[in-house]
Amino acid sequence: MGILSLQRIYFLSELYAKLEKHPDICTTTFHECVQSLSKPDANVSASTLHQMVAGSWVYGTFSTWIGSPDKNRGWDLLCDAKRSFDNVMSSGRLSEKEMQLATEQLADCEGSDWFWWFGDYNSAQSVASFDNLFRRNLSNLYRLLKLEAAAGTAACYQCGGGAPAVGGTMRRSDVV
Repeated sequence: MGILSLQRIYFLSELYAKLEKHPDICTTTFHECVQSLSKPDANVSASTLHQMVAGSWVYGTFSTWIGSPDKNRGWDLLCDAKRSFDNVMSSGRLSEKEMQLATEQLADCEGSDWFWWFGDYNSAQSVASFDNLFRRNLSNLYRLLKLEAAAGTAACYQCGGGAPAVGGTMRRSDVV
């Protein structure tokens, strides 16, 4: 199991344990919530959502993760890898242990913060490091799936170019 997967498991396990113990919080799954709507003694009610905004704390948009050619190229590579993952998983050709390892590797590839680092506003050195790590994670996923890595997985496509002093931080906003 990868370090990122272990950290995610420990964090989420501790978070949910604390939420379960909180006297004013009742945890549930989305499935349980939807199922309870049809019960006469439901503790949940449905209502109309008239407006929804981006759920990001960064600028209130998703521009930190999507939109630029570099970020979109990363998403394209990830989507290709996910389609390959789905095909292999449904084929039945992996053992249970191999499926577990591939699932954990996919979780590492799907971390949205890879895309945070892509883009021209981060320093070239930071972008190159994260691009290399992202592509290595994708390549490892393909290896675990027993497939050739997709075209483009081996080639560096991120450039960066922002000032190192602000690289890795949020861009300055035009909104005050």
